[in-house]
Amino acid sequence: MHLFAPLHDIGKIGIPDNILLKPGPLDPVERKVMESHVQKGADMVSSILGDFGLNHLPDAAIMRNIVCSHHEFLDGSGYPNHLQGDAVPLEARIVTVADIFDALTSPRPYKAAWPVEKACEELVLMVFAGKLDRDCVEAIERHATEMDEISKRYRDAA
Repeated sequence: MHLFAPLHDIGKIGIPDNILLKPGPLDPVERKVMESHVQKGADMVSSILGDFGLNHLPDAAIMRNIVCSHHEFLDGSGYPNHLQGDAVPLEARIVTVADIFDALTSPRPYKAAWPVEKACEELVLMVFAGKLDRDCVEAIERHATEMDEISKRYRDAA
């Protein structure tokens, strides 16, 4: 997990900067382009694993699951495959929660960083809405102080 989680958005390398760095909401066409980063990432991972003969490694599936499913929600409202419930791999569930937490607690050109407490509240609301894994969110809540320190130490520049 710790090796592959940072690769979850590897496909964003193929997204134009005018979309990737847009300081506001994306329009529907831009959103579709942005969402294509998942397939771009999946293609890259498949190519790398194939080119280096690594498809047989047991952890290759974990990398694929993280890259391919980190925008899936348990209620099927995510993308690209609208997976539901147990069809969303555990490693993707973990990365999804961590990615949302990071997005909420990091400054962006269009918003200030949220306090950890507010981010945790939002994650809990997403659990109640059926989108996120309760255990993954509870893990962040249990370690809120540590998460706050980590988010501050590794905060993206606005």
